[in-house]
Amino acid sequence: MSDVFFLSLPNADIAYRLYENPAAKTDRTCLLLHGAGVAGEITYSPMLPYFTQWRWMLVPDLKGMGESFHQHGKEGAVSIAELTDEIEALLTHVKWDDFDLVAYSLGGLVALNLNYQRSLQGKTKVKMALLEPASLDREDLSTLMDVRQKYRHASKLIHDTGDVELGVASFMDGVSPNRRKHPVAEATTQSRLAHRPFGFAYALDAVTDHVEVMVNEPELRRAIIDASEQVFLFSGELSHEALKQHYELLSLQNDAWQHKTMSACDHSLPFQKPRQIANHINKWFSLI
Repeated sequence: MSDVFFLSLPNADIAYRLYENPAAKTDRTCLLLHGAGVAGEITYSPMLPYFTQWRWMLVPDLKGMGESFHQHGKEGAVSIAELTDEIEALLTHVKWDDFDLVAYSLGGLVALNLNYQRSLQGKTKVKMALLEPASLDREDLSTLMDVRQKYRHASKLIHDTGDVELGVASFMDGVSPNRRKHPVAEATTQSRLAHRPFGFAYALDAVTDHVEVMVNEPELRRAIIDASEQVFLFSGELSHEALKQHYELLSLQNDAWQHKTMSACDHSLPFQKPRQIANHINKWFSLI
């Protein structure tokens, strides 16, 4: 556990934790971004004991999730742009300019956009490890938009009916259709995503809205990918074949990209094999 700190911004109160590893092999730093609906600490606490490459690890909660809230205290719509800006503000607050980045799902899209925005500003590009990042799960953008409509349906169920269990189940069926439906694992995932269900639903919408922009401006996703020089992509073996094929294609098209499929995992891979993933991440970030 780490103390929770808060950064007050014009439109958000951002919660974050800062972990120190005195036994780290370097004095480097790492920003870790979580996925939709599940707080940063819950996502990364199983991995943190196994990381060896960073002295300091910054784990924020994106707005609408964990302990981060809109300034007015009520749940509300968010966008990838504002989530990115809030993370940039947090980095400025802690005075980090040179850091590594590990991100999962929604956090992966925020990470890609953060790196892209920094590259436009002439800042150093960030080395990343991304666990099934949102927006890269299909090569074809129109197909990706079709997939996102399933998540739009899931968020709409939560917004319109208040039936959180049904909405979360719809999301899980969309993101991990081939998962092994163990009752305990299903209940655990349901519990995690139901903690702040409307924040979760708004986060799903933020990704879908951003993908819609990419569909209308296909050069944007290309530019975001091109700006990402060093990326390690993780996929789950049980995830959609088209996702794994696109990751493999990206690793072939980009010299400093790698792809690893984790056996017996689905989209919940950071909760399923944290130690193994941490070991791969350690190796990736030990490479110069």
